[in-house]
Amino acid sequence: MLLARQQRLQGLNVGSRRHQRDLIPGIDAVQVKPVIDRFFPLAEIADAFRFQESGGHFGKIVVEF
Repeated sequence: MLLARQQRLQGLNVGSRRHQRDLIPGIDAVQVKPVIDRFFPLAEIADAFRFQESGGHFGKIVVEF
């Protein structure tokens, strides 16, 4: 049905919880820091989604609670 409607399904597989627990010490050891593109307050969450949809970001989009 996705193909008939010319739709796209996109996902991200990040592994199991155990994999994540095993990965965290390695990230901490090499001090990897995520690249933050922009912060949005929770009240502007719709703007954050529009910004993501535009594809103009480089790095993470953060919504602050």
